[in-house]
Amino acid sequence: MSMMNGGVNPDHSEGGTILGHPKGLFLLFLVEMWERFSYYGMRGLLMLYLISVMAAHQSKPGVHTNTIEFAELNTADIKVVDALQVRQFSIVAGPTSEALPEAIPGVASGTPALVLQRLKPVPKPDKPKEFEWVVDEEPDTWPIVIAGESGKKGSFTNTEVRYNIINNGSTTVRCRVSVARDGSNSSYFTVNRSPGGITTDVKPLSEVGAGAAPTQVIIAANTHDSGRNWLQSEASVLYGWYTGLAYLFPILGGIFADKLIGTHRSMLVGGLLIAIGHIILGISGFGEMAHSRTGMSLFIMGLAVIVLGTGHFKPTVSVMVGQLYKQGDPRRDGAFTIFYMGINLGAFICAFVCGTLGEKVGWHWGFGSAAVGMLAGLALYVVGKPKYLHGIGEAPNTRTASLTPMFLIGSLVASAAFAAAYHFGALGSLNEAMGAIRKNQMLSLVLIAVVLVGILGWIIHFTLKNDPADRGPVITIFIFMFFNAFFWLAFEQAGSSINVFTEQNTDRNVGGFEVPATWFQSVNAGLIFMLAPLFAGIWTALGRKKMNPSQPVKIALGLFFLGCGYLFMLWAGVVAKGGVAKASMMLIFMTYFWHTVGELCLSPTGLSYVTKAAPARFVSLLMGIWFVSSFIANLGGGLIAAQVEKIERGELKMPWSFGGQADFFMLFVVSSIGASIVIFLLSPILKKLIGGRESNAPDASAH
Repeated sequence: MSMMNGGVNPDHSEGGTILGHPKGLFLLFLVEMWERFSYYGMRGLLMLYLISVMAAHQSKPGVHTNTIEFAELNTADIKVVDALQVRQFSIVAGPTSEALPEAIPGVASGTPALVLQRLKPVPKPDKPKEFEWVVDEEPDTWPIVIAGESGKKGSFTNTEVRYNIINNGSTTVRCRVSVARDGSNSSYFTVNRSPGGITTDVKPLSEVGAGAAPTQVIIAANTHDSGRNWLQSEASVLYGWYTGLAYLFPILGGIFADKLIGTHRSMLVGGLLIAIGHIILGISGFGEMAHSRTGMSLFIMGLAVIVLGTGHFKPTVSVMVGQLYKQGDPRRDGAFTIFYMGINLGAFICAFVCGTLGEKVGWHWGFGSAAVGMLAGLALYVVGKPKYLHGIGEAPNTRTASLTPMFLIGSLVASAAFAAAYHFGALGSLNEAMGAIRKNQMLSLVLIAVVLVGILGWIIHFTLKNDPADRGPVITIFIFMFFNAFFWLAFEQAGSSINVFTEQNTDRNVGGFEVPATWFQSVNAGLIFMLAPLFAGIWTALGRKKMNPSQPVKIALGLFFLGCGYLFMLWAGVVAKGGVAKASMMLIFMTYFWHTVGELCLSPTGLSYVTKAAPARFVSLLMGIWFVSSFIANLGGGLIAAQVEKIERGELKMPWSFGGQADFFMLFVVSSIGASIVIFLLSPILKKLIGGRESNAPDASAH
C-alpha cells in the first residue's frame, strides 16, 4: 500500500534546505495544510447546515405555515401527550396584501395545566434603541405573521416571538415545545435556537421563588441562510458515513497509487476531486436548489466526490515526505513532526475562514471557500514540484500512468450515480431495510454475534499464521486497534454532537459579538501547536530517566483524559438542561483542552506503532485494517450521536439520570474512563507481548 512506501529516492537536499530539511518538505507541508483546511472547514459546517431550517427570504412567494406545539407530557410515559396547545406561525413572502391568513384563536386539546403568555418587545424608556420583552395584553390570536419580500435578505422584520410558560398548578409539568414536522421539509422556525425544539420541566409558581424569571421560549424565524432541515439523528448518520468513508477509501487509494499511477498523480487527482466536490457543495445552495430535492441530491454528489478525492489524496502526501529521505536518515522523524504541524495549521485556520463565512454570510460561501484552499494547495504543488520534488511519487511505468484521467472521470461518474440513487429513493429503501433489521432485536443480536465471531476467528487464524516471535506484537496491534477505535469514536463527537450543542446551547456572546460555533473546531488544532512540543519534551525527559510510559499506559492515559473532558460536557449539559439556560463557552473549551491532552498521550500508538511492531510481510495488510478501525470509529460515532435527541427527551433511558443532553455525554465519561481502567490493568501483560518493539516515534497528531 502507498502508506508504506519507503524513502528510496536520492536525498533532495541538493536544492537547498530549511531548518536542515529539503525544501520539498515545506512544499508538501503547505499542500497538506490547505487540504486539511478544506476538510476540516467543511466538516465543521456539515452538521449545522443539515439541521438548519429554511430561511424566510429564500421561500417562494406566498404563505408558508408552521405549527408550534406546546405539549404537556405524561409523567409515567413521555410518549403520551396529556394536553396540547398549538400556535400557528406564518411566513408571508411577497406582497403582504395578498392572501393573508385569517386570525384564529389558538387551539388546545386535553386540559392544559400550563398558561402561555405571549410577549412583545417595547423600547426601553432610557434607551430607545434597546428593547425589553413584556406581556402582550392583546388576545393571543392565531396566526402570527412574519412578512417580507421573497429573495430579499433583511426584508423580514419582527422575526422573533417569545412566550412565558406559567405553571399555576402544584406539580412540575414536563413540556415539549417544537415545530410540528409534516415531512415536507419546510420548517422555518427554531425554538430557543433548536430546530428540533426543547423539552423542559416547568415548576409551579410556588416553587419558582419571588422575582425569579419564568420559563421562556423564543420562537424565531431563520433569516440567515437555508439549511436542509434534517433531524439531528439523520444528519448524524450522514456525518458518520462521510467521516468514516474518508478513512476507508484511502486503502484503495493507496493501492492504486502503488500499483498504477504513483503518489504524484494520485495526489493531483485527489486534490482536484476535493476542490470540485466543494464547488459542487457551494453551487447546490443557490436559487431554487437551496430548498429542492435536486439541490440536496447535488449536495450528496459533492460529498461523494470529496470522499473519493480524500481516498486518493490522504495516503499519498505522507508517503512523499518519506521519499525525500534515504532509509535510515535520522531527519525523517523530525520531518514528519514538521509535516504534521501543517495538518494542524490547516485545521486551525479553516474555521476562521470557512466557519465565519458559513455562519455569518451563507452556508455555501463557507463550502465554496474550502475549495479555494484546496486549489491554492494544488497551485503551489504544481509550481514547486519540478524544482523541489523532482522524481518523487512517479508511477511504476508510463503505461499505467496514462490511466490517471480515468480515475478522475470515474470518480465523478460514480459520485453522480450515487447521487442519482439518493435522488430516486434507492438509498432510502436501503435505509428502511436496515431500520427494519434494527427493530428486530433478535435478528440484530444474531447478526452482531455472527460478525463478532467471524472477526475473532479471523484474528486468531491470522495470529497463528505468524512466527511465534511475531504473535505477541500482532496481538497487541489488534488490541490497540480496538482501544484506538474506542478513543476516536468518542473524540469525533467534536464535529457532531458537541458542535451542535455549542451552536444551540452555549452562550457565545462576547461584548455584543456572537462567536461562531465553528470556531471551537479550531481549539484542538491550536492546542496541539502549543502542547505538542511540551509533550515531546516530557516523553524525552522521562525516557532519559527510563520512566517513559509504555504504549498501553499511554493509551490508558489518553482515554482517561478524554473521559475527563466529557465531565465538562456533562456539566454543560446539566446547565443547559431543558434548553432554556445556556452553558458557558469555557466548558466547551475545557472539553477540547482535555481531549487534546488525551490525543497527545494516545497518538504515538497509531500508524507508527504498526510499522514497527507488524511482521514485515503483513505491514500493508495491518495498516489497512488500522484504517478500517478508524472507519468503524467515525461511523460508530455518527450512529451514537444520532441517539442524542432520544436520550435528551428521555425516550432512550440510560443507567443514570442527570437530565437532557448531560445523560448523553455521561456515556462517554463512563466508556472512556472505563476503557482506560481496563487497558491500564492489562498493561503488564501487553508490555510483555510487545517485547522489544516499543514505539518511540514522535507525536503524529494526524488523525
